[in-house]
Amino acid sequence: MTSYLDLRDINKTFDIDGSTYVALGRVNLHIRRGEFITIIGHSGCGKSTLLNLIAGLIKPTSGSITLEEQPVSEPGPDRGMVFQHHGLLPWLSIYDNVYQAVAAVFPGRSKAEKAEDVQRVIRMVGLWEHRNKKPGQISDGMKQRTAVARAFAIHPKVLLLDEPFGALDALIKPTLHDALVELWGSDGQSETVFMVTHDIDEAIYLSDRIVVMTNGPQATIGEIVDVALPRPRDKRGILHMPEYIDLKDHLLYLLSTSQWSASQIDKAS
Repeated sequence: MTSYLDLRDINKTFDIDGSTYVALGRVNLHIRRGEFITIIGHSGCGKSTLLNLIAGLIKPTSGSITLEEQPVSEPGPDRGMVFQHHGLLPWLSIYDNVYQAVAAVFPGRSKAEKAEDVQRVIRMVGLWEHRNKKPGQISDGMKQRTAVARAFAIHPKVLLLDEPFGALDALIKPTLHDALVELWGSDGQSETVFMVTHDIDEAIYLSDRIVVMTNGPQATIGEIVDVALPRPRDKRGILHMPEYIDLKDHLLYLLSTSQWSASQIDKAS
């Protein structure tokens, strides 16, 4: 397998009140270009820490992270991020929030080229009619759609999503999932997506592979599960597929094993 985003022997420790806390230990993950990867696990298993390492917001204590064989050592526009909070500038319209991101990353492009990219992503998330509204005038779901559109508009090599739909109503999520999938495949060459989530159904619907973390401290990858459901996926249609049911049961089993830890992985290997 040819790796696009490569994490090798990642260890991450934090100094807390004079003691060393081992958040991650011996994490190895090899992601192909265009893959949609989700990561699940209990609170404290290092999901967001792993995402922040890929983003370059923090550095590993040991090990290496490379993207297209180049070391990741700091944040950069090749990695777009969307958090649970949208992070929109409240004094700018939907359009201008997206435009400012494009202008910052591609200062050499003409105004017309920037406007074309902005219009494309805003239309794809269904917000064109609302483009002149400010964040205070739109719903939480629309704010998150704007945040996702802004991230895709800069054409990142890797899109990093930290529970972007976690605080939203279950009735809103399906629309946002479909908007995300449409944007993901919109350029003919899908961006690579790395997403943290607590929602198993969300992980199955969106993913090519699901990474299940062991419990912390010294969390590591317990199992990587392939999602062999055909694309495009219909959310209601797949719910009754035997493959879906078996996959969800397996993930629930892994997550319900409360003593599943890195030490057990050591014993089994």
